[in-house]
Amino acid sequence: MKTKTLMMTGLLSMLSAAAFAQNPVAQVQHDNAQLRQDTKQIHQDSREIRHDTAVIAVKQGEVAAGKQQLQAERQEAKTLGRAEHQELKKGDIAGAQQLDQARRNEQQAIKVQKQEIKHDEKVIARHAVDKQEAKVARQEDKVDRHLDKTKRDHDAAKI
Repeated sequence: MKTKTLMMTGLLSMLSAAAFAQNPVAQVQHDNAQLRQDTKQIHQDSREIRHDTAVIAVKQGEVAAGKQQLQAERQEAKTLGRAEHQELKKGDIAGAQQLDQARRNEQQAIKVQKQEIKHDEKVIARHAVDKQEAKVARQEDKVDRHLDKTKRDHDAAKI
């Protein structure tokens, strides 16, 4: 977004300067300076996109680890359920109640962890969308820069 604004500002300044330019060589120099500035901005956007990609990869790794931990907790809850059932078969009500409470605590922990994983997945999706928008804006900037460069070369050829 800000890159698009910078490009539009640069284009407008180039057009206004061209309208009042007395010296075509100065105009070409000004256009060259503007194109260099636009190129620097595009490179900065590219660096930001690479950084966003790295952040997304780290988050995805964290989500995968969270899913593995969630699977382990589910398995533990199932084991507690089986142990509770065995205690009830033996007739040990107190032991079964303790195991039931432990199983319920595990289920609550699983629920909380599932919510955290869903939240992390949504954050990753938002980062991915932002990165894609930045890529599209960068490509538009490259096209605009190419058009400006072509116009500059055409104007310079007239001199």
